[in-house]
Amino acid sequence: MEFLSTLIQDFEKLHAANVSAASITAPTPTATAPVDGVDGVIGALSGNDEAGNAAAIVFYGTRTSADNETFTARVTGWRKVGDLWIPIPLLALTLTQGTSVGVAGQAVGASEYFADTITASSAYTSAYELVGPADNGVACVKVDFFGCRKLQVQLAKGTNASCNALAGVF
Repeated sequence: MEFLSTLIQDFEKLHAANVSAASITAPTPTATAPVDGVDGVIGALSGNDEAGNAAAIVFYGTRTSADNETFTARVTGWRKVGDLWIPIPLLALTLTQGTSVGVAGQAVGASEYFADTITASSAYTSAYELVGPADNGVACVKVDFFGCRKLQVQLAKGTNASCNALAGVF
């Protein structure tokens, strides 16, 4: 009997510091490989070289004052031809922070609020799933790698003060 399996990977913080930029610039083709752990890039391979085909992404940020502050995200896939890396737009998101917070001294701190609502403002593929109860719980988006070697998650603050994301490949 054969069994289906899922690659299990912990979340990784996608940006070393929370992002406070107010806009996102669309990536352009480049001869420089997007680097895992830099500017929100996560690779399709885990540390043991088993390939994942999707990523789960959770968003959070700091607030300026109130519940329901917003920010945006853009998910881009990266594919290669020779030494040229080509960005493939996959998904643009609008995120709303709820009241669920992290824990002091952890990757998501006690003053950082998880997004509880995620909406697709632009979807360039149907290979995604939004999991957002809009009940102050933690929302998540599942994005298929779409055959790309890497995914990049870019962020821009909206009415909140700053934002960040966690992602894990499966």
